[in-house]
Amino acid sequence: MEIRQLQHFLAVVETGSFHKAAALVNITQQAISRSIQQLEKECGGRLLERKKGTRHSVGPTSFGLLLLPRAQRALAELKGFRDELENLMGTGREMVRLGATPTAVRGLLPAAIRAFHASQPAVRVQVMHQVAHIVLEQVGSGLYDIAICDEPEERLDARLSAEALYTDHNIFVARKGHQWTGEGRLELKSLMDAEWAIVGPFCRMWNELRDIYDWAGLAPPRHSMESNSVELCVQQLLNDDYVSFLPARLVSDELRSGRLVELPVRQPKPRTWSCLLVTRADSKPGASAAAFIDTLRSAAKKLPKL
Repeated sequence: MEIRQLQHFLAVVETGSFHKAAALVNITQQAISRSIQQLEKECGGRLLERKKGTRHSVGPTSFGLLLLPRAQRALAELKGFRDELENLMGTGREMVRLGATPTAVRGLLPAAIRAFHASQPAVRVQVMHQVAHIVLEQVGSGLYDIAICDEPEERLDARLSAEALYTDHNIFVARKGHQWTGEGRLELKSLMDAEWAIVGPFCRMWNELRDIYDWAGLAPPRHSMESNSVELCVQQLLNDDYVSFLPARLVSDELRSGRLVELPVRQPKPRTWSCLLVTRADSKPGASAAAFIDTLRSAAKKLPKL
């Protein structure tokens, strides 16, 4: 049972109509019907029925009457908690909540947040840094207003709507001054004995690197350091003689400053993917979230070409 399902149930009871309730909570009528059906399935009985003597008015069943005061108390308690939390944190202002993957956090969000605060100084932005599948699940559940993440390799959940902000691809990279940076075009075999720092396991970067070496008829290189922390991997590259395989956007600042260098390696044509802006398909973002989405689009257009 989810909080949003209780909100949808109360909206239908309050308005007496699925159509009016959908408009009240800013989602489609089909979406609110599905939400109520899921809630009824979890409760084990019908919660709403058409009122006698009317064509369209809907009200609670006996099961629904049992749930009604409990749902009202639950949402009142939740609102009270949020209000107290806001007072404790000293914020007390509107907030846009988003989840983002590492590339977006490093490359896109700083400029977008700066521009948004210039135009919407009263709105707070909360950014949670997560891997893609968690970010997508959280926006699907309603915890985040927006998700910004690399395009997943599996099909996107039907609950979600996505648009591409920019494209990216993986590159071989090492620090300035590394022994391989002045060697010209490199063969994959020559990197077999390098010290590798890998983000993984079982992620896009590691999967593509493994496929590239398989294309060359070689076993994938053994790596000295493996972490699910992109920041740690980048720091290891900057400070030690490691080689890695990372998204170009992720290290674009380091490439432009010359602290990291792309290694010219003979390989198949690099795979490209999109960084996605994701929202729930069955609801429209609020005014502040919609304004932040416009700012993200604008910031993405201003990103330098790779």
